[in-house]
Amino acid sequence: MKVGLFYLFSEFAGVPQSEIINDTLVEVEYAEELGFDAVWLPEHHFSVYGILGNPFVMAAAIAQRTKRMQIGTAVMVLPLQHPLRVAEDGAMVDVLSGGRLLMGVGRGYQNPEFDTLGVPQGESRAMFDESLEIIEKAWTQDEFSHDGRFWRIENAAVYPKPIQKPHPPIFWAAASAETYKLAARKGYALLRSPNFSTMDIVENSFNKYLVDLRANGFDPEQMEHPAAIKLYVAPTDEEARRDAIPHALWFFRKLASLIPGAPGRPARAGYEQYTPLPSTLASVTEDDLWEWGVCYGSPERVAERLRVFIQRTGTNHILAHMKIGGLEHAKVMRSMELFAKHVMPTLRKEAVARI
Repeated sequence: MKVGLFYLFSEFAGVPQSEIINDTLVEVEYAEELGFDAVWLPEHHFSVYGILGNPFVMAAAIAQRTKRMQIGTAVMVLPLQHPLRVAEDGAMVDVLSGGRLLMGVGRGYQNPEFDTLGVPQGESRAMFDESLEIIEKAWTQDEFSHDGRFWRIENAAVYPKPIQKPHPPIFWAAASAETYKLAARKGYALLRSPNFSTMDIVENSFNKYLVDLRANGFDPEQMEHPAAIKLYVAPTDEEARRDAIPHALWFFRKLASLIPGAPGRPARAGYEQYTPLPSTLASVTEDDLWEWGVCYGSPERVAERLRVFIQRTGTNHILAHMKIGGLEHAKVMRSMELFAKHVMPTLRKEAVARI
């Protein structure tokens, strides 16, 4: 059982942006000391929901401050950039980190990111597929050409090559049934989260994915299955509740305003499944938080809840989103310490393959 940290880099309640970035670096260094296995970094643009526009820049900084932790992207939004730049920057992070890059990729969902950058959102799935094909060629071939629908490349040789062979592990962000099916057909691991669907839907979709993987000749037992959960540990259940709930509810209100189907953000082709979500997420209450992937409490309560989360999601790599909304740096550090000392050892000892 691996445990990684996931960061969103949200600007909440006027916290200086430089403080958000620098506090994260301190937390990541402490996470390595505490025994966390990985850190995962997102890509978002033009919103306080997430102020990290280029995960590879932050990944390079983390690579120089850590020795052991893997460094993941969750995710690089492939349609928004040229695939050769993604291949170059990803390979450089793999080199700088000594072969610790985990490459999470996705097609994106926020309309303004596509509109502001002039990228046709309705083509995102086709662009994602073609971009990933180019990136894998760039990492594994000395020189290659590509004549596709969105990119034409002649005699490209990308340097440096990544340390990991044939290339860093690749994970697909999965929110739709179609993505689960496509990933299973091609044998890709997934990045999952109850952000866009309830725990029930994540559980059922993953079980179907496992069946499809095996039907396509892939062995799920040889794969990592990361799943994200918002996580906060305090000395008592009541203190954890008081600290975590306002920030968790802020997250869902903000997300509800950003996804396709929100006011002024039409659900374009390929994003129809998002249409009912804005009203649902905007009405999430404290009583709903567990089913939408929020876990808080004392170490004992968190360990109990995480056992259920592991069973339901089939994860062998927890992505702990501990910096929820604008939780204060000192409280995040304390939460990490309580989790590492009182929860993580128990979960690892009890870990039994679900598959």
